[in-house]
This record gives sequence, C-alpha cells and structure tokens, in this order.
Amino acid sequence: MQKINLPVPGISINQQPTLQKTTRPINSVGCFLLQTTKGGNFMIMRKIFLALIIAAMTTMATFAQSDENQTQADETTIKSNFDNAANPTGSWMGVVTAGPGGPPPFRVLMNFTKDGGFTASGDGDVGPTQSGSPQYGVWERVGGANSRRFAVTFFQLFYAPDSSPTGLHKIRQTVILSRSGDTWQGPGKVDIFAPNGTLVFSGTATATATRIQSEPLP
Repeated sequence: MQKINLPVPGISINQQPTLQKTTRPINSVGCFLLQTTKGGNFMIMRKIFLALIIAAMTTMATFAQSDENQTQADETTIKSNFDNAANPTGSWMGVVTAGPGGPPPFRVLMNFTKDGGFTASGDGDVGPTQSGSPQYGVWERVGGANSRRFAVTFFQLFYAPDSSPTGLHKIRQTVILSRSGDTWQGPGKVDIFAPNGTLVFSGTATATATRIQSEPLP
C-alpha cells in the first residue's frame, strides 16, 4: 500500500499519522451491506424477515377462515330457505276464488323459482277489450326458518287491443304449504290501479294449488 501523509494541526511532520490508500470504495452499497451482515447480524435479520412472513401468512389464513365460515353459514341459510321439501319451489296448478265483486273462479299456472322469483298466468288474461301480461313477482318465507308460510307479491299489466295501457294489478298472496309439500292454500288481496296510478278497486280472494309432478312416458 502507498502511504499518504496528511498534515494535522498541532503535530509535527514526523509525528503525522500515516494513512493507507485503499482500493475499497468506502461509499459502496455492497460494502455497507457486507459490513452490516458480519457476525450474527445476518442471522438476526434473516430471523426477523422469516418472522414477518409467518405473521403475514397467519393473518391471511385467519381472514380466509373467517370468510370460509361466513360462506358456509350463508350456504346453510340458503339451503334452509330453499329446501324443496319445505318451500314452494317448482310449478303449480291452482284455482283462485274471488271474493264479492270479483270474477268467477279461474285457473292459474304458477312457477316459484329457487332464488325467490315468481311467474304465473291464468284464465281471463286475454279478453275482447283488454289483455293481461304474464304475472311477475317474488316470494319469501315468513314466520321463522321452519315456517311453512310464505308471502308472494306480484304484478300484472293490462292493455287494450291497440296496446295502450288500461291498468295494473298488484296481488299479494299468502301461501300456507301442507306437510307433504305438494299442496298449498291461502288468502290473497288484489289492488287494481288505473294507468295514472289511481287505486280504483281492492278485493280479496282465496287460492289453492297442487304441485305439478313429473310424469315420464313408459
């Protein structure tokens, strides 16, 4: 190594400290990292890094387990609400008997979907002066998880032969399912509105229905 003599105030030339010229870059990042990892420093840093990774994975696993538990609970609730043996999911043929001021008894075809949808059509939907659309609505269980009582709300549009609107029917039906799950009965209420939304008639009715079963050919 080549010696470099630098003057230091208060010290004679002969007493000046001798510094050795180095080829190592003192400000090198690599040099700094090597210095900080000498001895046990490297092992300590490695343990800290691994501990952070384990902590992060544990946290993620906890959240994942929580989400899984919530999903399972939601699936259990859905299964409880839409078990075919204890709800009206499926297709039905029924008869509606109107109260005072209503039409004579008429037939209806209904479909309850598993996700809570409802569609229906019936006698009298098409007439000489007006026609009615199919009926669309929703259903839900009422009275608790084990209840066999359901509420259905649906609407039907009416229009003249020239397609101009003549009215809107809103029907609210209570469905009381039998123990077998193959029949139901219950009261209903219908509200009839003019095209401008004015309520022009309210009436009651009773409906009964039987589940449509598959009848495979021989």
